[in-house]
Order: sequence, then structure tokens, then C-alpha cells
Amino acid sequence: MSPSMLAVVPVLEAEVSKGPVGPVGPLGLVAAGLPSRWLRAKQDEGFATQRQINRLCTDLSALDPALREKAAESLANLCKGENFAGTLASNLKPVLRGLKPGECAPVKLAILGALRSLAEKGHAISVALHAYALLPCLRDEDIQVQRKVCALYRVLAEEGAATMVAQDVKSIMQCYEATQAKGVPLAAPLDTLSAIAIAGEGAAVASVIEKLLANLKDGRPKIRKSTCATLGAIVSGGAQELLGSLGLCAEAQGPGGQASLFEMLISLALDDNDDDVRLEAADALKCLPEADPDKCDQTRERFPQLVKRLRLRPFRHCYGRKGEAIKKVCHAIGIESEHEAEEEGFCAICQETVHRDGRWCGPFQDPIKLLCGHVFHEGCCTQWFDLSKKCGRTPRCPICRGVATSHLGD
Repeated sequence: MSPSMLAVVPVLEAEVSKGPVGPVGPLGLVAAGLPSRWLRAKQDEGFATQRQINRLCTDLSALDPALREKAAESLANLCKGENFAGTLASNLKPVLRGLKPGECAPVKLAILGALRSLAEKGHAISVALHAYALLPCLRDEDIQVQRKVCALYRVLAEEGAATMVAQDVKSIMQCYEATQAKGVPLAAPLDTLSAIAIAGEGAAVASVIEKLLANLKDGRPKIRKSTCATLGAIVSGGAQELLGSLGLCAEAQGPGGQASLFEMLISLALDDNDDDVRLEAADALKCLPEADPDKCDQTRERFPQLVKRLRLRPFRHCYGRKGEAIKKVCHAIGIESEHEAEEEGFCAICQETVHRDGRWCGPFQDPIKLLCGHVFHEGCCTQWFDLSKKCGRTPRCPICRGVATSHLGD
């Protein structure tokens, strides 16, 4: 290099350190054949990352199980970094060796965790392109592997790859059935189907609708709740007409004279022993055609006994989470529960509803108004004042702290 060029190089390198400004920048200098420390550092970093990936992928094929497990865990940890995740996502085939049939569970769990990290960092499409490698994990003997791979499918659906994984819906349902046969049914496959349906693939999930309906009678509340959520997601995911063509909604009866899906969810919302299941079933009702405001008149005509039951006095005075589920059922068939029109308030002591008009609202929970005008449950108020007296304090209203010489108001 000539002396004149040697004198120019330091100046150009100083310009490179400032970044690209106008037409002159690092890339322009490189194109001209001039040195760039920044670019060389980036290239060296990329080469080092690739060498590390190659070494770990080689270890995944080692005969020593401990070495394979260590390599898989290292990959899972490194995938949490943005640069490493991007490099690895461009070539996933070597990593998928850790999911081959017969591999030990710790290796599979670590690789599935690495793939989930990639999906969460914007590489869901790259992972979904290799979904074929996930199918053996759905049939794995280890329950933890099955749970982990279902969670990965759910993340893929949520991150924009639902269309690509929708083809595996039947395999995901078979995974649930396999765990059910073992006596430890997972809710994870059902949650995955729900995520796929919500992402717009309701028609694909509807292909296993008959198997899903059987889960509504499962003895485990968690399974019933997940099933209700999945059924609602199927309809909201664009399969409302398909369910109607199967006779499961929109018309009176299902196949063989069985109860319709609408009736099944009504039964769960009103009679299930678990509050979470009631609320999930009531939410799923809102997605069905019977809950369409334009069809509510027809729905009430089809289910006169249901309308009569909802207007019974005991149902009008149900509060808490059960009362919330009943309100949703009432709205779903277009009748306003009568107790909604009443003037209601909340007891500041127990946070449950009270009626200001003095009507009955539960055993030992008659409403009572203090001299200051605030309303509480009589039992709650009595306990409050008794506690105040035991502590040597003057009984006062829990809200305004007004002195209450007597808590019997008008």
C-alpha cells in the first residue's frame, strides 16, 4: 500500500466508527476494499456462534447420554439470546436429532424448550416448518414430554403458525386420549386445540368435535373447563356453520336424539359443581347461534322449561360466581334476570351482594341498614360490632366510621 493510502486509512477507520452517514459508511468502505474492524468483529462473532452450534449439534449425536443431555440444555439456554436464536432458526435440522424416537426424556424436554424459545422470539414459522419432527413426541411414553410438546404447539398457534400446525389436530387429540387411557389426562392438548381454533382454524378443530363432547362428562373439573373453552373457540374460530350442519347447534337435537351442544353447556352452566366450569360453559354459550339476539325468541320457544327454571325465585337470588354464570345464561337466551332490575349493593364486609329493598338473599344474610344509611348483611354487621366490642372500641360503621349506638336501622 502506498504511503498516501496509509495516511488515509486512519481517517477512514474513524469515519467507520461513526456509522453510516450519507453515501459513505462501513458497507461502502468494504465495497471499496478498505478495512472495517466493525464488520470483521461481526463476522467473527457470527463464525463463533456457528461453530458453537455445530459443536453442540455434534454432541447431540454422541453415544454418551450425559453428553447429549448437556448439549441439549446448552442449546436451550443459548436460545434465550436473540443472536443465537436467529442463527439457529436458519438451520434446525441438526437440532431435531434430539427428538428422535428412543431419545431420553431430559434431552427431548430441553430441545422442546429450545424450540419454544425460538417460537416466542419470532421464529414460529421456521419451527412449524419442521412440525413433522414433533409428532413422535405426541406419542411419547413420558407424560412430561407430551405436555411440553403440546405447549409448544400452543405457542406456535399463538405466534402466527396456526395454519401450519392445524394439520396435526387429530394427532393432538390422540395425545389427549393416550393420556386419558393412562389415567392422567392432560388439559394441555385441549388448550392447544383451543389456541388453534381461536387463531382461525376452528374448522380443523371441529374434525374432532365428537371426541370433545365426551369430555363434558369427565369427572375432572379441569378437563370439563378446558373442553368448554375449546368448544367456544371452535365456533368463534369460524366453524359455527359446521357445528350446525352436524346437528350440534342451531337445530333442536344432535345425532341420535342426543342433547344439543347448547343444552349440554346450559346444563354445565347451571348444575356443575365447579364454579370455573360453570363460568366457562356460560361463556361458551355466547358463541353459539342460539345466543344470537335475532334468534333468542326462537331459543326461548324451544326451551320453555329452561326459561321457567331461570325465573324461579331460588335462581333469582344466586350470587357470587354461580350468580354470574346464571346471568350469562339469561343473556344468552334473551331474558333479563329479574334480580338485575332490583337496586343492589355490596356488603363492604364480605363483598357479596345485598338487596337494599329488604328482600331475602340467603340464610342468615338478611340485609340491614345502619342509622347512617349504609347497608350490610345482618350477620356480617353483628360480627363486626362484636369484634369491636371485644377490642374495647366503640362500634362504628365500616364505611363512614360513624358511631352506631344501634345497628338496627329502619
